[in-house]
Amino acid sequence: MRRFALRALPALAACAVFAAEPVASRAPVYSQATIVNLGNGVPGELAPNSLAVIYGANLSNATISRLEASPSSLLMPTLLPGAGVSVKVNGILAGLEYASPEAVVFVVPPELVGGPAKVVLTRNSLNGPTVQVQLRDAAPSLLPLDSGWTLARRADTLEWCLPQQGARPGDEVILYGTGWGPLLRQPVNLQIPDRPNELKARAGVRVLLDGAEVEPGRILYAGAAPGVPGVYQLRFRLPAWSPPDPEIRVSISGLLTQPGLRLPVAAPATQPPAERMRFME
Repeated sequence: MRRFALRALPALAACAVFAAEPVASRAPVYSQATIVNLGNGVPGELAPNSLAVIYGANLSNATISRLEASPSSLLMPTLLPGAGVSVKVNGILAGLEYASPEAVVFVVPPELVGGPAKVVLTRNSLNGPTVQVQLRDAAPSLLPLDSGWTLARRADTLEWCLPQQGARPGDEVILYGTGWGPLLRQPVNLQIPDRPNELKARAGVRVLLDGAEVEPGRILYAGAAPGVPGVYQLRFRLPAWSPPDPEIRVSISGLLTQPGLRLPVAAPATQPPAERMRFME
């Protein structure tokens, strides 16, 4: 099954374009195993207000993203022009970020709570199977770039942190993810967030670089990403001891994002190992 990778947050839904034959007369095909968390690609790791993907066949009449269809709208569409597709979770229409014949990205309605939920995709009045998934209160993941790098940017210039163009110790960095859990202000379904909104579990947020914990005081914000529905962001300042290109993970009340993603960091560590270990005690 083909996956697509995120290359930049403003183009969140503009993933790889899938070519397909016309699908107008065929029912959508997907299963429980092909409804996954957008960040880590794992089925069964969904939470309210998170980005999810349905992979399958005959899912949409066209390939289109929300940003192409309505770039200035304050509300997410439940139908994308020409796609003919909608998604319901427990009977609630979900906002759509992207649609193609092989993949549909949607936001799990934020008013839902953890527990069993039924997902159904409809295209041209043809329903796909009704699939039961288990929603978690939080299912944190980081949004990836290609080749094992995490999606991140420098806070001062908003330049993307890329291999061979990494951040440096002391820089303020913004990470992006999904499924991080409840916010202080309850999001409204289909409404695109327009201001910061911190996590309820803000005090339980930690950042790990190669397994070593960053001093919590360096975390400046963890919450909704304004302007991007279903996406969370974490802003923190890299410590002086930051190793080059470390594996980065975020812990939210003990729940860790996926392993194996690296943050581009250009400079070698300048602090002795003992300084790193102190933050892990």
